[in-house]
Amino acid sequence: MYPKSTISELRLGVPKKMFTINVETGFDKQPVSSVNVNLFGIIGDHQVHSSHGGEDRALLQFDSHHYAELGKTFPNSRYYLVNGGFGENLVVAGMNEHNMCIGDKVAIGNVLLELSQPRPPCFKLNHRFNEPTMALYTQNNAKTGWFYRVLNEGIILAGDPIRVIERPHPEWPVARVQHYLYHETDNKAATTTLSEMNALGKEIRDTFRHRLESNKTEDWNGRLTGNSGKLEMRVVKIVNESEDIKRFYLSRTDLQPLPESTAGANITLALPNGLQRSYSLCALQADDTWQIAVHKSNQSRGGSAFFHDQVNVGDIFTVSGPQNYFEMTRAKHQIFIAAGIGITPFLTMIEEALANSESFELHYCVKDINDYPFKKLLSRYSGKVLIYSQVKPLDIETLLNFHHRGTHVYSCGSPAFVDLVRKSAKHWNDEHVHFELFTPPEKKLTENTAFKVIIKDTEQSIEVEQNESMLNALRKNGIPIDSSCETGCCGKCKVKYEGEADHRDTILTTKEREIFMTPCVSRAKQERITVSIDK
Repeated sequence: MYPKSTISELRLGVPKKMFTINVETGFDKQPVSSVNVNLFGIIGDHQVHSSHGGEDRALLQFDSHHYAELGKTFPNSRYYLVNGGFGENLVVAGMNEHNMCIGDKVAIGNVLLELSQPRPPCFKLNHRFNEPTMALYTQNNAKTGWFYRVLNEGIILAGDPIRVIERPHPEWPVARVQHYLYHETDNKAATTTLSEMNALGKEIRDTFRHRLESNKTEDWNGRLTGNSGKLEMRVVKIVNESEDIKRFYLSRTDLQPLPESTAGANITLALPNGLQRSYSLCALQADDTWQIAVHKSNQSRGGSAFFHDQVNVGDIFTVSGPQNYFEMTRAKHQIFIAAGIGITPFLTMIEEALANSESFELHYCVKDINDYPFKKLLSRYSGKVLIYSQVKPLDIETLLNFHHRGTHVYSCGSPAFVDLVRKSAKHWNDEHVHFELFTPPEKKLTENTAFKVIIKDTEQSIEVEQNESMLNALRKNGIPIDSSCETGCCGKCKVKYEGEADHRDTILTTKEREIFMTPCVSRAKQERITVSIDK
């Protein structure tokens, strides 16, 4: 007899920053009495990364019996091991990874689901339960939960019966798939079968297919620990996209798979001249390469000039990332507005929008409408890409004067260009307006004065000289703070403060500036300011 049970709880939520590492997660899902389900999942339930959603990851189910079992293994985490702890949508007892199979058709009221794939646990579980091995343990012991795709949309009520009504692959319970995914990775027969199983989610199916084609297995360490580390990467190809833009293809020297990345992400390269430069990925992962495009600037501070004048195929760089400060939000319609080299993050965002069946429009401002970067690539999206120049300028204000509910707008370019977009979208909901700068804003002609910064927890007093940044002063005195752009554009170094701050960043919102400041560029207005390093 096929498994059946009852929906103990239904849960949904929106991403929030949780844990001491200050990352956004979709774990905080609250119980509700009913949910409306469409092809992409529960309406009103959101994920941080678009790769965490989609048709193959529409709903997550977890066996509530696992909580008691995990509590015995990790007694110090037992207070956190309660319903909803794994961020599941469906809290159900008795249906688990050993008695549920890939392709199972599952009926809940008038909703019909199909089991698509096991859930790949990530490092956020370690922080959720204050246990550094939780993600690895649940992966190794088949206590992860699984995802469904939606075949019939409808409404689910808490307390509804849930039952398997059809089982096309009884030989493939979720736990067995996980065995070949994580343990017996060299079983070619199983790998071949799973790579061809249409009922299995594309993400997992492609993993098995990649093994067959490359004869390599995956490194899950980044997903399980959150530490992608630094990679040694070789330039394997260089393409001239235009007179002043080159595209560089980078591949790992150890030939291992690349860490997962999302649309809008960037990577940071350490240059031999001592500089570090971050560049947006301009293509979703393909052929085991990361691709970046570099514009040679007349005002180059050493990065773009180095790439254009000195980098050759075969050169090796130390690369960290990917990291994403310009993530997409799932929306019915996406508006992308770019200028010049600001096009690069949108090349991946277009791919992601299409993968999620979202409509989009790209408005691209260039020097010459007859010859511009990525012209051949963008020509694929006829009717959705509009090109502008000084001869045929873009009227941003008119474009953003009217918009449909559920639309998000993204802009990338020079500070002046992005500022114009932000001002034109001032009547929009702040959460629907996203931007990234490709060059730091011009420094204001403001005379700096020295000041003291006090570390709240230790009361340590640090002098910040007139001609140094607060960030450098903190680091000189043994206060480690992560940073990326160091120009006030990304927000990675932000810290909480008390006192009066002279905000000089371009990333924080008005509300965020009431709590945070960016020590890479911002300073104190008075003789002293207090900061808390624990974000």
